[in-house]
Amino acid sequence: MLNIWHHNLLLCFSPSQFNSFQQFTNDMSFEDRSFPFPDGSERVVLCTPNRDINFVFTREEWDDFNSAMVESLYLLEIHALLV
Repeated sequence: MLNIWHHNLLLCFSPSQFNSFQQFTNDMSFEDRSFPFPDGSERVVLCTPNRDINFVFTREEWDDFNSAMVESLYLLEIHALLV
């Protein structure tokens, strides 16, 4: 089981689900999907299967989120080589 912990959110995935989720988010362009929020910042909304629950990221958060997932994939590859 793989987990993504971000502030008060905890997402849980199997390795294949995690890989699919990473590919999905990696294909999303911040510029194409962001819009201004009332606080004046640009944010991207990541919709979930539950229409009442969505994740919102600033540009910096989005970049950090995607970088962390890529690093996790590298660690999974290293783990697979060692096992």
